[in-house]
Amino acid sequence: MARHRFFVNKIAEGKAEITGGDYTHAATVLRMEPGEKINVFNYEHGEYEAEIQEIDRHYGVIKVKVAEKLRDRQKSTAQICAIISLIKKDKMELMLEKLTELGVDEIIPVITNRTVIKVKDEEKKNDRWEKIIYSAVKQCGRLNKPKLLPVTEGIAALETAQHALKFFIYEKEEKNFLIDEAVKLEGFNEKIYFIIGPEGGFDEAEAELLIKKEFIPVSIGDTILRAETAAISAAAVLVQAVRRSMWKS
Repeated sequence: MARHRFFVNKIAEGKAEITGGDYTHAATVLRMEPGEKINVFNYEHGEYEAEIQEIDRHYGVIKVKVAEKLRDRQKSTAQICAIISLIKKDKMELMLEKLTELGVDEIIPVITNRTVIKVKDEEKKNDRWEKIIYSAVKQCGRLNKPKLLPVTEGIAALETAQHALKFFIYEKEEKNFLIDEAVKLEGFNEKIYFIIGPEGGFDEAEAELLIKKEFIPVSIGDTILRAETAAISAAAVLVQAVRRSMWKS
């Protein structure tokens, strides 16, 4: 049985502390006790084997003794950024979860012309999305968490890094395929963006604007995919291409 994994802010002198939501999950839901073996991870330093030493229920802290280092954080200079149009709640949350599991580095929610979802309380919604992302990080074994940026209102407001590669998944594109672009990524060390439209796709004005912003229109197949399926498919292709490039270099 796989050990439970918990994020810790700091690992120093062979000690660490589990607090916040992870404390509640470990102490109340899992009912863990001193002496149990767990894994703790830190976004900067990696993952470690650890043992629970004390559960302080008054202050809401689990004190652990850190033992063997299991693995370092794997760092790649190429980063994959998913720009995702807002879609219905359950599908949006599924998309965030799967993009995290696949290894996307950054997520930018965007409101497009055909977006039908309204953001009533962005701070509350952002907190919910962050919890989903963190839960996926713990489940899938990642050592780092994708950065979730604030919602961008409109394609015109999108800002991207210099020297980046940028793709937009476009249902009207028939000749240029994402997989063909992905195999060219060997040695590329900058950001890689891809953008997914909402349920109704991008309108003509948005497609033209994306091309002006140097996004390359690409296809990921002959069938019409749901927004969440398209995002997951595009992320899988690009993440694997980057991983392949790292192993070959």
